[in-house]
Amino acid sequence: MNNRLKEVILSITNRCNLRCAMCQIPEKNDKAELSTEQCKRLIRDAARLCPESIVFSGGEPLVRSDIFELMSLVHELKINTCLTSNGTLIDEAIAERLAASGIGVVNISLEGPEVVHDVLRGQGSFKRALKALEILSAKKIETTIATIVCRQNYQTLSDVMDLARRHGVSSVKFQPFSDIFLIDKNKRRDFFISSELLADVQASLERVMELARSYGIETNPKGYLLDLASYLCDLRPPVKEHSCRALWTSCPISAQGDVFLCWVLSDKPLGNIAQGSLLNIWNSDAHDRLRQDVLKTGCCGCLMSCYDRNFVPRGYKLLKTFNVAKFKKIQKKRFYFRAYQYFRYMGLKIARVLLDQVMVSRRKEDASNKILAEIRSAQDNIQKKLDYLKNG
Repeated sequence: MNNRLKEVILSITNRCNLRCAMCQIPEKNDKAELSTEQCKRLIRDAARLCPESIVFSGGEPLVRSDIFELMSLVHELKINTCLTSNGTLIDEAIAERLAASGIGVVNISLEGPEVVHDVLRGQGSFKRALKALEILSAKKIETTIATIVCRQNYQTLSDVMDLARRHGVSSVKFQPFSDIFLIDKNKRRDFFISSELLADVQASLERVMELARSYGIETNPKGYLLDLASYLCDLRPPVKEHSCRALWTSCPISAQGDVFLCWVLSDKPLGNIAQGSLLNIWNSDAHDRLRQDVLKTGCCGCLMSCYDRNFVPRGYKLLKTFNVAKFKKIQKKRFYFRAYQYFRYMGLKIARVLLDQVMVSRRKEDASNKILAEIRSAQDNIQKKLDYLKNG
């Protein structure tokens, strides 16, 4: 079970209604996206791998008119659904449709107080994102805040925690700036932090952990947050870890259907779902070979928040105590989906083993029957020759 696929991350589109300073994904929008039918086939195929959740990211997923139809399908297949959004397109009508689709959780991007957020994501985007949190909370949709930590906002991370507490957000996920979202890699210098400020970055992150404990809000594992400061200050050497579980438990897929080992290793595509099923790609020999290559050479040491569970043995997760009733309801829903996925996974695994045994048994029986037929044929030929000799 430790190596079972837990999460499919589908970057459903490169399109976006914003032009954020730290992201040039919309500028890559030069290829056709997967069609609705291709996405549905992908989702049904993914369900056969029994993941715990399917994450829709982008770009901005809400620019796709079929997003609610796709999320409803995920819910019908008893898989947790997650949507990552900048929040600026969410109004009452959109929130109603999100609730009707059976959405599990919505991640809203917030980079700090208004003056900081709007510098990074555009004028007026802060107020619209905050309004989205209010509307989603009123619709009883679980929300989290996703924050990219960089030079522009590392001093105001405590403001993000305050916003989370004020709006009843269940968790806050921090992730350091990464140049994988840039086309012009030279721009990375605008977001990384001077090594002389390492102590200040560490102090800011320690304050985040204090507030998380105080407010009862879940955040990244402690080990992950402790590594984040040196990463941003370019003092963290590439980690040659040989045990990143993301290679086995997470499956990133681009808007064009390319399947990758992980987002950071997007130069190593495993295949495209337009040419083959996700099931076959995931279970392919090529996938295993690429994993083994990474194990030999070592991991590049990314700190993408989608892989922060790799730091759990060194860290902690905090109990959400601000709303016990809401917490119990969320946990009950998660337990139901995870239990369903677990027993479905084990059931399919047992069924495959039994089927293999049946097929082996049939092959043995077919082989035995063939041998018996050949023996009978040989006996008949011998008898004919004996009769010929006897009568000759």
